[in-house]
Amino acid sequence: MAFGLWKLGYKWHPTISWKNKDFRLILKNLPPRSLDQGVDQLENIIETRIASGLGTGSITYYNNAFILSTAPILLIGTTIATAAFPRMNARLSQGRPDLFRRDFLRVLRVMIWIAAPIVVICYFARGYLARLIYTQGSPQIATIFGFLTVAIFFRIIYAIISRWFYAQKDTKTPLLVSLVTIALNIILAYSLARPSVYGVAGLALAQSIVAAIEVFILSSIMLIRDHQLFDAKFWGGVWRIFAVTGFSITAAFIMITLYPLGRNDHGIMTLGTKLLAISLVTFSIHICLSSLFGLEEVRPVLNRIRKIILKPVKLPF
Repeated sequence: MAFGLWKLGYKWHPTISWKNKDFRLILKNLPPRSLDQGVDQLENIIETRIASGLGTGSITYYNNAFILSTAPILLIGTTIATAAFPRMNARLSQGRPDLFRRDFLRVLRVMIWIAAPIVVICYFARGYLARLIYTQGSPQIATIFGFLTVAIFFRIIYAIISRWFYAQKDTKTPLLVSLVTIALNIILAYSLARPSVYGVAGLALAQSIVAAIEVFILSSIMLIRDHQLFDAKFWGGVWRIFAVTGFSITAAFIMITLYPLGRNDHGIMTLGTKLLAISLVTFSIHICLSSLFGLEEVRPVLNRIRKIILKPVKLPF
């Protein structure tokens, strides 16, 4: 490749176009975005310091539960938000804020619809997950993970809400809100993680409270900037999702009653089978009732299922 460029007479000269508007915009937005990602490490350091004074194994229990909680956030929140961001950004570049608003609300509803049953399963099957993945300290990890399930839901929602600001070239607002919520998280962590209150589980409870507050603050700012953002159609869809989730909660509760976590349950076959049964029934109820309630988010899933079921079978002759 280098020889080909040389034969073509190509010459490369490193230059920085300081007068380029796009380049200067990147330089303007880069520091707040970098700081926003970096301040989270300060929060982790303080939480580790608090956990170190709560007894042997507290740091390990909390870190393991926290790692377990990041899996659905990354798989659902970060993945979908990253995939949707270029299209949202393109809508604003085209001068179509109406299409930007429509695409954002669609993605937000999809993420709420997907996150709801995931959080339900994480909460009710937290003991199965902890014992399946971690051989030691699973009861403590399950307890902490249970408090983190609320944070899972709001962190997933935060992933797309933050992109709403980034698409509008605003990285300062999420940073300022993060600084406020991190300060609040530190205060709550010291208050709730005392041995006389919740212990190490208080760190997880603080995370969930702060995650909900952060989403609420950013959503309020979004609504102030765009009064037409959250319309009646959006709220109607969200309320139907929550109604369906109520049935999903009932289904998950019935399943853990039928397949309880026994003291001697170990191994991937026993725990995996029970976890799979709980998950399949909960997801099936969520999908079926979503279709019954007329939720548009379920249509791609049903279309995919129909294609799999109705796929022609090739005979060997």
